[in-house]
Amino acid sequence: MTDSAPKYHLEQIYNPEHAHPDEAHSVLMRLIPEKSRVLELGCASGYLSGYMEKMLGCTVTGLEADSTAVAIAQTRCKEVHHVDLDMLDALKIAESGAPYDVLLAAAVLEHLKYPENLLKQAHTLLAPNAIVIVSLPNIAYWAFRLKHLAGKFDYVDYGVMDRTHLHLYTVKTGRELLESAGYRVEKLFTAGSLFQNIANAAARKLHRNPPPAIMPNLSAYELIFIARPKITTH
Repeated sequence: MTDSAPKYHLEQIYNPEHAHPDEAHSVLMRLIPEKSRVLELGCASGYLSGYMEKMLGCTVTGLEADSTAVAIAQTRCKEVHHVDLDMLDALKIAESGAPYDVLLAAAVLEHLKYPENLLKQAHTLLAPNAIVIVSLPNIAYWAFRLKHLAGKFDYVDYGVMDRTHLHLYTVKTGRELLESAGYRVEKLFTAGSLFQNIANAAARKLHRNPPPAIMPNLSAYELIFIARPKITTH
């Protein structure tokens, strides 16, 4: 990374051949249906957007607040817009691409002042059975529990304790964020869990499906929620 590169940036688009199968990006990209219309909130420099368009055949609309990241993302994805996601009309610019089959918000909502407002805005842009994929850092991860017990609550440049995070989440509060915004959580995946990685590796070796999330509130560094819009009846 050069000095002029944005904070959240990868020099190349995501490549599953060079990534651990259980890291967050790998989990997220396996959840994206091929040839789907994707609205990506906080697309950074487009390292996931580019993969979805080039390798999955998706049509991606990316929204990003960092202008430097936007400039790079526009070389990787056909439609990227510079947007402050805390604005009341942040999603208006994405209306022309609706309805979207997928709403992807990977490691972005914790940076926003009002993430619930953005999630509520998104409803009108989604197909009735759209999949909503949200990843959030887990403040209840075991290592942070030990630090907090020792009286340490130190912010850093990256990770769960990123100094730019405005919200801290657990399994419970992450689920509540989605449900209060009108979504139904269907499944939870995790990343950064040693227990989960061992279990997943064993499942792959035996050609079986991976097991459900193992002690996610304690063992997961990142929480990945799968949800859909709630069906409202009148």
